Amino acid sequence: MSQWADEHRLLDQASSSEPGKWRTDRTPYLREIMDSLSASDPAEFVVFQKGAQVGASEGGINFVLYAIHHAPAPMLYVLPTVDAAKRVSKQRIAPAIEAIPAVRDKVATPRARDSGNTLFQKDYPGGTLIMTGSNSAVGLRSMPARYLFLDEVDGFPSDLDGEGSPIQLAVRRTATFRRNRKVLMVSTPTIKGLSTIEDYYEQSDQRRYFVPCPECGEMQPIEWEQIVWTENEPQSAQFACRECGALSSESHKTNMLNAGEWRPTAKGRYRGYHLSSLYSPAGWYSWADAAEDFISAKHAGQEQLKTFVNTVLGKTWEETGEQVDPTGLILRREEYEHDQTFACRTVAVDVQKDRLELEHVGWAADEESWALEYVVLPGDTAQPAVWDDLAETLNDMQPDGVVIDSGYNTQFCYDFVAKRKYCWAIKGQAGAGIPLIQDAQKRALRLRKRRQRTVTPEPIGVDQGKAIIMSRLQLSEPSPGFMHFPNETEYDDEYFAQLTAEKLVTRYNKGRPRQEWVQTRARNEALDVRVYGLACVRLIGNKSAPKRSNAAQKTTTDSEVKPKQRKRQQPFTDQAWL
Repeated sequence: MSQWADEHRLLDQASSSEPGKWRTDRTPYLREIMDSLSASDPAEFVVFQKGAQVGASEGGINFVLYAIHHAPAPMLYVLPTVDAAKRVSKQRIAPAIEAIPAVRDKVATPRARDSGNTLFQKDYPGGTLIMTGSNSAVGLRSMPARYLFLDEVDGFPSDLDGEGSPIQLAVRRTATFRRNRKVLMVSTPTIKGLSTIEDYYEQSDQRRYFVPCPECGEMQPIEWEQIVWTENEPQSAQFACRECGALSSESHKTNMLNAGEWRPTAKGRYRGYHLSSLYSPAGWYSWADAAEDFISAKHAGQEQLKTFVNTVLGKTWEETGEQVDPTGLILRREEYEHDQTFACRTVAVDVQKDRLELEHVGWAADEESWALEYVVLPGDTAQPAVWDDLAETLNDMQPDGVVIDSGYNTQFCYDFVAKRKYCWAIKGQAGAGIPLIQDAQKRALRLRKRRQRTVTPEPIGVDQGKAIIMSRLQLSEPSPGFMHFPNETEYDDEYFAQLTAEKLVTRYNKGRPRQEWVQTRARNEALDVRVYGLACVRLIGNKSAPKRSNAAQKTTTDSEVKPKQRKRQQPFTDQAWL
């Protein structure tokens, strides 16, 4: 493929700072990556985690053009959004095709009727190029593909309309060509623990580009720690050899890159490459540029520093802050009777497109809690069937109060809540200073103002709720607020990873600190439903809450929580709610 690019590829003036004939020698580190995508190379899955200004986009376009001209087959090109696909098609792919006569002749003219050359589709003998966004389920199901180009995957959603990962949906398109497929995954990374490209790179053989020291010849990757400069003089930035300590200026970079080679540093399922902007060729992005950007980012605050780490170093940003280790929580699971007498029982429901997730919790008067059940009800939440399942489940659980997140499929939530007496619709509100629930006076005033039979969601201060939950998870002995977890299969590693999936970080805006909760992994439903459950128990205790039955009003002290049959004056059934 690199030989093909050197012979055929032409860079147009609109999309390149160096228009004219493509030269792989300008970016020698791309040679092996491109050749991995050649028809003759055995690699099936190529992962490229990179910084900016290294030519990755043009290398990916070479992949597209090479497939059309030299090894035609169906190809799927996926970008984060349909709008991004439209923009790249108009500004990058169409001009690149037009600039190369050998490729242009393969693709029908867009001016002809039914030419097969549209914004999202390019037909050619032996195949079709389909361009789409990771936010389009229809586009990802379009056709079988031998070639798959996944560009900027850290911008892809983790779940597409309840159908799962868009990456997996796209990869399934290559199943027909499993023996000779080519999958290229490229991205600048984002947050550690949430970065898709880092996840795949860590499953690869983790290749690094080793270059020789101009003085001693020691082969080594270019690391940020080796870029040194005189204080307050970033233009003096040089590369320091880790072996002999010799300093090399930017003028040596071209020879260093030409003499470099990729070396795997691990064993893995995929062929993986990592490259920072520190390898950017002379004239594109220098070590002095990196030093200046680092100094500016350091003074501007963590947001800019994060951007520097992601886009220059090509590494994930690890949020620093308070976070609970899930390992200790798993080890402290215990055996206890679920059919106890509690001050109250709550059920909190999180609504997703394809499921309802809910947790049943028993509470003492001092908010010591016992997790009882964690249930996932699969089904389209825009259809009544899964809501009927929820009603049956709640009848079996017999809680004193239920809260349902109304942020998704809101009207179905409202319809469900409107028919039930001890059920609240809630809406999370992030931000420091927002209380978990409003005080009784404000709630009573709002409840009086709303129309009869109209459901108004209760605002829930989720940041305060998360702070309370995280502090309680650090309690080591049963006490007020302590959280008990059962030795049940649903309370597994994944549950506790979700429960501790966020950390409190401090960020600075114009020198002013602010704290916010950030996710460290994609899924956090267990934390959400526990925050909702805490809000529910406080809504039950709030004097402006609807009047409950005597059984639900009964409270106990911690000493009264005994493993015996719970008694009620009235069964908690759907009829009782009405």
